[in-house]
Amino acid sequence: DKDRYNAGHATRYEQNLVHLIKTLRKEFNAPEAKVVVATLGQTAKDSTEENEKLILDAQLAVDGRTDKYPKYKGNVSTVYTHPLSQGGASNSHYNGNAQTYMDIGLAMGQAMVELLKGK
Repeated sequence: DKDRYNAGHATRYEQNLVHLIKTLRKEFNAPEAKVVVATLGQTAKDSTEENEKLILDAQLAVDGRTDKYPKYKGNVSTVYTHPLSQGGASNSHYNGNAQTYMDIGLAMGQAMVELLKGK
């Protein structure tokens, strides 16, 4: 979330996210570990906020259903959380809205179930 305040961080977000996934898999000796990424809830796909858009696009790019990272097919999923956010930005902890947290958690859990089922 804080990377959206720094253009340099936002520009490298995708590269860093790919590196994070690779590093976690290596660190835990789990080369096929399933990964679920959640986007920033305050950022819509049609956002004009440059840094937020860079980060959102990076998070969506690693989803295994895109063609950008074929090695992530079936083992990385991205949950687009903007429709689930019911107020506030992630840096304000969604104004403490428990329903937002529940909905995002459920969506991430469902995404993991789908990865584990091989869908």
